[in-house]
Amino acid sequence: MPLIIDAIETGFSIETIGEDSADNIFDSPSVVSNRDGSVLERTEYIINTLATQATNITGLIASILTLTETGGTITTDGTEQNVYINDAPAGVYVPKRIKIDFTNHTAGETVVVREYYRIKSGGAYVKADEVTFVGVQDPLLINVDLEENRFGIKVTIEKTGGANRDYDYEVVYKV
Repeated sequence: MPLIIDAIETGFSIETIGEDSADNIFDSPSVVSNRDGSVLERTEYIINTLATQATNITGLIASILTLTETGGTITTDGTEQNVYINDAPAGVYVPKRIKIDFTNHTAGETVVVREYYRIKSGGAYVKADEVTFVGVQDPLLINVDLEENRFGIKVTIEKTGGANRDYDYEVVYKV
């Protein structure tokens, strides 16, 4: 983007510049007494505009770096099933937690939730935690806190007793 001080346009439009113009309102005390559209005044306008754009870009970047979620429903079938997997993150991946809804889980069901991490590129998943849930749960929403990881993470569920049930889940992570 060319930056030409004496032109009216610098890749973005500059409002009217001239004596007695309502658009010639600048913050700097260095041009308070000089409202004639001078090079200094136009330069300040450009700098203020660029500062505003930089603030807007920072806001966009911050909005990208927010928590994101994914989720769905899994129906148990007696095998160990992936509830959630991020097999090859592009960098350090920061999952926060997985929430599993046990509303459909009755007194006759037993399920095991496992948490695995891959700690080297192309390596095998290593089990980090395992929790067994037997019978009716209270509270019904189970939270499993997850750890940051570089090479992959997966959370599984396995029904080891009772009927097949639907489990809604949500994974919250930082992008």
